[in-house]
Amino acid sequence: MRLNELLGRPVLDGDGQRVGGVADVRLVQDGPLAPGAAQAALRVDGLIVVERRATQLLGYERHVGPALLRALVHRRLGEVWYLPWAGIARITNEAVELTTLRADLQPLEQLARYG
Repeated sequence: MRLNELLGRPVLDGDGQRVGGVADVRLVQDGPLAPGAAQAALRVDGLIVVERRATQLLGYERHVGPALLRALVHRRLGEVWYLPWAGIARITNEAVELTTLRADLQPLEQLARYG
């Protein structure tokens, strides 16, 4: 599966209720070194899920930019969550299914400066 196939895909919680859609993928560069490579490989650490609209994120959903602009972005997107890769039960052609309930998801802004 390619990462762009995840973008926009609906996300369902452990009860099968729609949470939102995948808006972004968080990568961490801590994988093994490939032969001849100068940098560690990337791995998927988690997904950024938005409640209302899976759209391109410009950083304003985090702690970046003027408060008024962030408020407008949050009004359009609704809730924005960070979903660790371990919280995914399975990925089907129709949706990303979680092991947890919506109420247990971690808001993106609770991450320490997104990383």
